[in-house]
Amino acid sequence: MNIIKKILSTGSKAIVAIGILFLGFSAYNYLVATKPENPLQPRLEKVWTVDVAIIDFQVAFPKKSSFGQVEASRKSTLNFNISGEVEWISDAFKNGGYVKKGQELARLDRDLLIISRDEIAIQIEANKTNIAELAIQRELRQNSYERMRQMNVASVVSQANLDEAQLALSMAKNALEQAKRQQAQLDLSLKRANKQLSDAVLRAQFDGIVSAVQIGRGMVVSPAMAVGTITDLSSLEVSFVVPGDVFSRANALIGNAVNVVWRSGGREITSIEAPISRAEGNVQAGEGGGRLYAQIALSDTGDWIIPEGAFVEVIYSSGQVDDVAILPEAALYDDNSVFVITNGRTARRVVEIIQKSDGLVYVRGNINEGEQVVATRLPALGDGILVKPERG
Repeated sequence: MNIIKKILSTGSKAIVAIGILFLGFSAYNYLVATKPENPLQPRLEKVWTVDVAIIDFQVAFPKKSSFGQVEASRKSTLNFNISGEVEWISDAFKNGGYVKKGQELARLDRDLLIISRDEIAIQIEANKTNIAELAIQRELRQNSYERMRQMNVASVVSQANLDEAQLALSMAKNALEQAKRQQAQLDLSLKRANKQLSDAVLRAQFDGIVSAVQIGRGMVVSPAMAVGTITDLSSLEVSFVVPGDVFSRANALIGNAVNVVWRSGGREITSIEAPISRAEGNVQAGEGGGRLYAQIALSDTGDWIIPEGAFVEVIYSSGQVDDVAILPEAALYDDNSVFVITNGRTARRVVEIIQKSDGLVYVRGNINEGEQVVATRLPALGDGILVKPERG
């Protein structure tokens, strides 16, 4: 009996547990079934705020840039034309010194050269005296010969006497001619001596700045030894390479101004306008165009504005283009297309690129005057995107 009671007691508990689970499950199903439904909210389309450019067809002069180095077209090495020992050096003959044309920069010891020149001068004076005496002798011999000839005709003197007079005249003429030739040689020797004396003085060939000076008193120099360099600041210029389509109009560009910008460490130091002065007569095959030269002016005080050796950017006009719209380069997408805004949405238009220059594109094509073009780079921009122009 006890066993039966235990079984019945255990079964009752199981039935109660099952009943509780059934009631909980039924309540859950009821709650789920009677839960109020929330209406689905529509997904809002994103509106992109963009910068815009307005289509305005116009005549434009696109700018392009190139790079070059400022150099002097007139630059010379300073050296003596003869060998010798340096005796004197000008205070102006130092690196950075400004000198004038013809100014003495240095001088060699000239004592022996002066002595040699003076000896030649003395010989010239003596030879001139000798020439004068020989000329008198020739005149006397000429007169004597004429008398002898007349007397020979009158049979007063013999033919032998006439021959002796003629021989004496010939010898006098030869002596005079020889003295004259010696005089010519002495004159040449004097010119050479004076040239050597002149070469012993180093002078500036033109107004300019001296650099790379290597000279000292007592130094023995030779013609092959450079003692410095002189640069004509008025001949400073910058050369730069332009594309073939620009170089083809080189003659028309002569006299046009370019903008020369000197920068250092990414910072602009100065910029000046410089006229194009000349063009090379051949195309630079390896550079894809031709080389032009622009003259770099000096300041009002004659000082340089951009120094020799400076690397500069040259900004120049690539020529006139007609009936183009100028857009920021950010407006140009793949396949040479832009996106105009129509009824608040984007529409792709293919354009023709006429030129690119300095962050701008010059275009023509399937675009109309006054249309707005998206000028902001957007990822995966395509047709029909909802955009809103940003108000500046």
